[in-house]
Amino acid sequence: MTIHLMPDTSIISCKVFKPELTALGIEKSRVIYLEQDLHRDPCALRERVMEALTRLEVDKHINSVILLYGYCGGGLADLVSKRLKLMIPLAHDCIPLLQGTCPDPLCDQAFFLSPGWIDHGLTPLTEYFEAVEKYGQEDALWLGLEVLKGYKEVVLVETIAGVRPHHLRYAEKMAALFGLSVRKVTADTTWLVNLLSGNPCKKVLTINPGEAIGLDLYPPMG
Repeated sequence: MTIHLMPDTSIISCKVFKPELTALGIEKSRVIYLEQDLHRDPCALRERVMEALTRLEVDKHINSVILLYGYCGGGLADLVSKRLKLMIPLAHDCIPLLQGTCPDPLCDQAFFLSPGWIDHGLTPLTEYFEAVEKYGQEDALWLGLEVLKGYKEVVLVETIAGVRPHHLRYAEKMAALFGLSVRKVTADTTWLVNLLSGNPCKKVLTINPGEAIGLDLYPPMG
């Protein structure tokens, strides 16, 4: 499947979506990718997204921007563009958009991975290896177990980008290290495709120039 963006549309995206955008044939020149770890600091995320929007606002050929972000704990709060229309997925984080649906409440006990999270993001496994160098193996494992307290499984989401052998090995290694089960699910691409194609969809909202993004626009959590 190949998606052809409207000529006047650009994308600002978390880097975890890079495999999916590449698989859908989105040209690199149409996307501004931001690092995944920004989601840990909503203020920093908002600042970087606003910087990217400011860059696009001066390009008179661009009239619409797709924000490939969930609300991210307030990372998009109060974002506004003077000139550009903003299209946002009505998700609180990127996992529902990657998976194609809002996870079942029981999935609060699941840690989700996708090709982009593994290749471009921080996870408890990558942080474990960083902590080993700083604190030693025993303390690093304790820290990882604390982060994953309450989780029972690792769920690998097979998106339109596909799952390569190293993705599966990564998920299995993380699950084994932290005593979790592991399984794979197949994503539904409808939500993502509708967002990128500009198709009318209840899960996508267009924010007009001068209007701000706020939590009240999103469905309740849980």
